[in-house]
Amino acid sequence: MTSPVFDAVCRQWRSRLDLSHDYSVIRNDARFRASFSDSFVFESDYLQVLGLCERLMNEYEGVALEEALPGEVVCSEDGDCYRLTGSVPMEFPETDRLRIMNAIMQDLTLVYGVGKKTESLLKKRGTRTIGDLVHHKRFGRSAAECLDALSCDHPETIARLISRWHSPSHPLVMLLAGMYEKEDLVFLDLETLGFFSRPIILFGVAEVNSCGLQVSQYLVRDICEEQAALRVLKSHLGEDRVLVTYNGKSFDVPYLAERYAFYGTGFPVKNPHYDLLHFSRRWWKDAFPDCRLQTLEQRLFEISRRDDVPGAMIPEFYGYYQRSGNPGPLVPIVTHNRQDLVSLARLFCLLKGMCHDCC
Repeated sequence: MTSPVFDAVCRQWRSRLDLSHDYSVIRNDARFRASFSDSFVFESDYLQVLGLCERLMNEYEGVALEEALPGEVVCSEDGDCYRLTGSVPMEFPETDRLRIMNAIMQDLTLVYGVGKKTESLLKKRGTRTIGDLVHHKRFGRSAAECLDALSCDHPETIARLISRWHSPSHPLVMLLAGMYEKEDLVFLDLETLGFFSRPIILFGVAEVNSCGLQVSQYLVRDICEEQAALRVLKSHLGEDRVLVTYNGKSFDVPYLAERYAFYGTGFPVKNPHYDLLHFSRRWWKDAFPDCRLQTLEQRLFEISRRDDVPGAMIPEFYGYYQRSGNPGPLVPIVTHNRQDLVSLARLFCLLKGMCHDCC
């Protein structure tokens, strides 16, 4: 049951959907001007997307949301939300845990006091692994402490050890993803009404099962359903789950924390977290014009989206739906989010495989 105050907040957000958007339209597609804006849409794309919206409004005129986007109502203590489900065939190759640990053991710089130059000298003298250093006069104690951390066979503990000496995007960190069960992975992507302190309108979650990738999308049909969707999302984020996002450390996770706090239900997301943006930048920052997820899916998987809506324009499309009740503008939002999840999972498999092949 909602309070009068909460209903008033929801009405306020509905009215704010009519306000000006939070992006710049780059006239004449002048790419050099794009660098002056944090969020932008090229004029040609902007006009094309507006045409898409008009076409969808005509196509879905008089169509019920449940018909346009078949799903089911999910009930929670905080009300109802709407869930869309589907599966995507996808292989998640198994990894060799012993090979992963052998690769980590060969990185002598994980031992306190051993830098790259010292590692090179030690290896020239026949020291191949951290275990070989246990009886070393100078590094033996530190090597033993390092071995203790590695012997726990817990990926989080090992990741903390690696992160003491290497960047969070180091291949060894990505390699550790192979130590988790694939069923523990949770791929997450949010669609929001803009920057922080604005409602989330679509929660995209994908998990691995025997058939491939199981996608669950929680659509907020009205702003007042956001709290219910937040509660249902908790069931996907147990402590034993491993979160995979794209720019999630800077955006999705802090955004979730802020929205949970808004409703007075603090829920810190403390899951092991692989933010693929950082690993992607390490591998492809000099190869591709940018490291946006859509750029990577085009270059790496030859995926070209059709009738897609830019993330910056999603609030506008949602606003068209809220004002008219026409579900047409929601269709590309749901499709956009689903494709993000699928590409995220494929990118995860690719990066994990690349790091595994390097060890």
